[in-house]
Amino acid sequence: MTLMSPAGVQESDETDWAVVIGVALVAEIGLLWGVACLGLLRRRLELQRALSGG
Repeated sequence: MTLMSPAGVQESDETDWAVVIGVALVAEIGLLWGVACLGLLRRRLELQRALSGG
């Protein structure tokens, strides 16, 4: 019994799993930063509206 799948036994030039995980992590971090920046921008705009609008 082995822990490797039959597809993993064959040597091929397909993308390594570490590269796929790395790309997924970079994309996820980028999305999280984007959401955080949009949240901060939204808060800043609401604060400016509250201060100027009275």
